[in-house]
Amino acid sequence: MDGLDKRTLGRNIRQARCRLGLTQEQMAERIDMAPEVYGRMERGHIVPRLERFVAICRVLGESPDRLISQPGREDTLPQARAGTAASIKTFTKALAANVRHARKRMGWTQAEMASRIEMPVDLYGRMERGTVLPSLDSFVAICCVLGEMSDTLLGLPPPKRTKRR
Repeated sequence: MDGLDKRTLGRNIRQARCRLGLTQEQMAERIDMAPEVYGRMERGHIVPRLERFVAICRVLGESPDRLISQPGREDTLPQARAGTAASIKTFTKALAANVRHARKRMGWTQAEMASRIEMPVDLYGRMERGTVLPSLDSFVAICCVLGEMSDTLLGLPPPKRTKRR
């Protein structure tokens, strides 16, 4: 993961939606988003909030890394995700614990981590305590700096490899 490109994200979401045969309106309804806003996201004009991004991954049955990745990157393949999204509070706490654990494995303080991802240390501390979610841009930066797959930090099972024909 080299950073978030809004156009790549939008294109990957659009391609995954089309593979499922869903319209933009159907997809927007499934993730509780206005169709106009959803269309702007697919065109690469805006980035969804992290919790909305996770909902998109679940509806599309795609790995977060797959939707973020540049074209030609085949190391993560689609996988259907079972179940519904956990409550935002539970999700936020799980993400915080996973990021904190990964940061401590690196031997960094919160201040060092915040500096590496260019986030104010007080905001990073709140994120790591589970009181706020990072933006999708910040989440991608966290994944890059920690060298962790987004699936791991989000607490999702790793994508299953499928055989290509």
